[in-house]
Amino acid sequence: MERFDLSYRVVLDPLSTEPSNTSLIAQLVSDQRPDTLPNWGEAPETGDEEKQLICRIVDLDGDSANVEGLFYQLIVRLHKYSLGRADCSKSVHWRRGLMLDNDYNGRALLEYVGTDVRITVRAPFPELFIHELTNEVKWLVEHFWRGLLCQVMVPCIAPCGKNEPGKGLFEVEQLIESKRQGKPEFPCTLSGCNQWQDINRLLHNAPSQATSQVTLDTQLTEELQGIRRELASQKDQLRQGLQQLDSNQRAMLSQIDLQFTWIKQMLVDEAKDGPRLFSFQPIEPGFFDLPKWIRAKFKLTLWCEHSGLPLPALNPEGDKRGVYKLYLPREWLVKAKPFLKLMITTLSLMLPVAGAATKWVLNDAAYAAIEEELELGQKSLEATVKGGRETLDGQSDAPEWESSGAGRRAEGAILRELHAILKEKDPTFGGLIRVQNKRHEFLWVHPQFQNEDEYS
Repeated sequence: MERFDLSYRVVLDPLSTEPSNTSLIAQLVSDQRPDTLPNWGEAPETGDEEKQLICRIVDLDGDSANVEGLFYQLIVRLHKYSLGRADCSKSVHWRRGLMLDNDYNGRALLEYVGTDVRITVRAPFPELFIHELTNEVKWLVEHFWRGLLCQVMVPCIAPCGKNEPGKGLFEVEQLIESKRQGKPEFPCTLSGCNQWQDINRLLHNAPSQATSQVTLDTQLTEELQGIRRELASQKDQLRQGLQQLDSNQRAMLSQIDLQFTWIKQMLVDEAKDGPRLFSFQPIEPGFFDLPKWIRAKFKLTLWCEHSGLPLPALNPEGDKRGVYKLYLPREWLVKAKPFLKLMITTLSLMLPVAGAATKWVLNDAAYAAIEEELELGQKSLEATVKGGRETLDGQSDAPEWESSGAGRRAEGAILRELHAILKEKDPTFGGLIRVQNKRHEFLWVHPQFQNEDEYS
């Protein structure tokens, strides 16, 4: 039943260290919606923003369709976000809805409205959570109910021609296509309403197609390090530590999570052949005094895509698996710079809180060593490009995959080159295990995380 998302193990006694022998069978949950929903008032709390999306389920003719049993699967597949993950008595779910909590990424309410699924997320930065939940509903509908489609819709906003903002719905794909054609507004399709809506404002509620790179400035670095120190002092109370962050800190961490998720999704096709996350640093003596080098020696370290930590931080002391010394050509680094720059920045942002969800907190020495490696990797990129500026032929540093499928394919080719180099050194990729999540997407994780119940 667990394998087919019909049930999951629940925690009855939060103080017990023994594995649970009790399961929740989703098809047996109550019919009744709770009279009150915990921490969910009429409006978002101060500092929180609300985003709402509608998953409209239709058949191939475009007519509304009923999906029997959808919420049973959602209750099981999303139970890692259940309010009752530490104590089953606090769970909030019923046959046509459920509540979820994703720490600093927000609280969500999913409900049937007729045959549509309405997803509402409240958080300082709700984009990541609503993006994940929408993808989950869409993937489930289109993979388990063949012949049905899930259209992602955004509700209308004020001003509304019928003075009922939220009643009209706009399909996100149509809005994006209109925007590409240079149209700033889209007409309301609600009968009796002649209001044209601003496309940019409507898309503000849509799932993020990409996220702009978060700038790693001094102030942000200091704030992230402060959060890391706070978490390190609360090793036994990590969840409480995350909940005590203020709204600005929670929004910042959520944005970083979104960037981390995006960089993995960006190269999802290449993940089946090898890991996507790594750091590197030059080890040639006097590397920064060699502006015209053609080929140089680097140390490259693989990272776990579940915890967001490098393998040496997860392996026993002295275990060198996942760390390689290899020669890389300047040409490869120059071509890969946009991707490598984004990845290094993202890993630097993730580092202070990486592992918090898995209750794995770095000590100061390990943290400093990883931070130094990321910094040296960034400096080597800048030195490489600066020393070989003539090879760039006017290329921009902007990550071209943001607007181009061809750009994504180019970055994928660069990663495949690296996989080929690593396979010659170590075909096991440092012991990383390839797993699939519930949506059949590949990730490369440390062996201690391979049996997490989010992986099928």
